[in-house]
Amino acid sequence: MGIKKIEAENLACTTSAARPFGCVELWAGNERAHRSLELPGLEADVIAIPSGGESGGDLSALFSCRDNFARVVLADCVGHGYVASEVARHVHHLLHKHQDIRNTATLLSALNDEFTLDSEESKGALRLTTVVTGTFDGATGEFNFAYAAHPRMLLWRAREGKFLAIGEGLENLPIGFVTGEMYNEQSVRLHPGDMILAFSDGATEVQSPRGEQLTPRGFLQLAESALARLPQPVRLPDFSAALLEGLKSFRRGAEFEDDVTLLTLRRSG
Repeated sequence: MGIKKIEAENLACTTSAARPFGCVELWAGNERAHRSLELPGLEADVIAIPSGGESGGDLSALFSCRDNFARVVLADCVGHGYVASEVARHVHHLLHKHQDIRNTATLLSALNDEFTLDSEESKGALRLTTVVTGTFDGATGEFNFAYAAHPRMLLWRAREGKFLAIGEGLENLPIGFVTGEMYNEQSVRLHPGDMILAFSDGATEVQSPRGEQLTPRGFLQLAESALARLPQPVRLPDFSAALLEGLKSFRRGAEFEDDVTLLTLRRSG
């Protein structure tokens, strides 16, 4: 059961006083998809392959916010299939409930507290979920981000021509583990052409037919090689597709055992 797009006009009736961050969802989904979008100051591309069905536990959500800001969220609910899909729907609901929180670490804390309490009160307890969220200031190029036990994103520096992992020390606990967890955020400045690559752990934990795991380092190298093979200037949808093909090649064509989502952002030039 996929998550449907929330159109901008459905949110227009809310006053700016009640919505200080003024976020409008451009797209969100936990279904099989490949979508390209324009955010304030950013190009965005999402490619998602649920395991064993048309929807799963990976939730991507992209928002355009007031004052030239953008917000992105990638959540990975434990498991896959129908149960994980239902948890993803619940996380999606909480994102809208707390969409006016500007600070990424504070947003994770709010999501965690409510998600954990809901799990305690639910007969079918909600499962743990890892999350990465970031806000981008289109005026300054500043990208603030925070993790809840999610794989560290990769930053592509166009001038250096290489990827590096960002967010060391921000691992924290997943949402749904315990109330009161405090999260921290970090910040990087994106220059025109720089990219952020967020992904679910299905991308780094993918295994070859011989049982060898790709690992975060192997995924970074795969991303660099996929980018190097593409003609310049690189189109983000082509990069996403090439990276996904690299993961499939590592699997030797076998179906993915876990949901795989790739979310790429590039600062517009």
